[in-house]
Amino acid sequence: MNWQDLIKYSSVQLRKHEDNDMPCGIGSGCLLDLKGQRFLLTVFHVTQNSSNWSAQIKYNEEVQKFEALFLNEFSYFADYSSDKTEIENVEFSFHPVRLDFTSSYQNINWKGEILESRERPIFAMDDISEPNKDIYYGFSGDILPTAIPDQNAFEATQHIYHGLKFDRVENDMLVFKLPEDHPGHKMFQGCSGAPIIGEDGKVVSLVSGGCTEKNEIYGCNLLKCIRSLDYYLQ
Repeated sequence: MNWQDLIKYSSVQLRKHEDNDMPCGIGSGCLLDLKGQRFLLTVFHVTQNSSNWSAQIKYNEEVQKFEALFLNEFSYFADYSSDKTEIENVEFSFHPVRLDFTSSYQNINWKGEILESRERPIFAMDDISEPNKDIYYGFSGDILPTAIPDQNAFEATQHIYHGLKFDRVENDMLVFKLPEDHPGHKMFQGCSGAPIIGEDGKVVSLVSGGCTEKNEIYGCNLLKCIRSLDYYLQ
């Protein structure tokens, strides 16, 4: 799979639910196989301590509805702050899923017809890498969520972004420069947790936030987080 397709298909869509199960928030994640187990990965600020989340599986054309996996509370790590005076939550969280769990990317028109369907990739430890300043990076996710209460429906727009360049590590976060002026946070809200993938096909981070003034995107130190998860599973 080429780099741009990998970015397009890789981001698993997460949905936060109200008490009546109507979606009220969005986020992103990705799937990783590690030590014979499968995990759904995202960032801590998306799910925090809430269990009101689901992972989108696929659209069922017969009943005109999405199938989803309702999730329990995500697990997360904590670490000392940079000054070693307090414990802080690491910007990373994970949720075990069945080893046969999959999620599909689907392009669906306004009539509910599936124009394209493709199973999302499942990453392995060998797919996780340190960032490289010499290549471009990108990510994708759903943005601009809109609820349609009278139809008990919810829609969002897929956003695919290429051309990021790794700049530095700051406070244990990876910092990427955007190729143009930051379009505003609303154009990225919903992408948090999406894998940041390089031209070499390696995943280096999960989207965490950004800065409009500096034209930057921030992501977790994914390789460090995966090493912690690997140790946790021992």
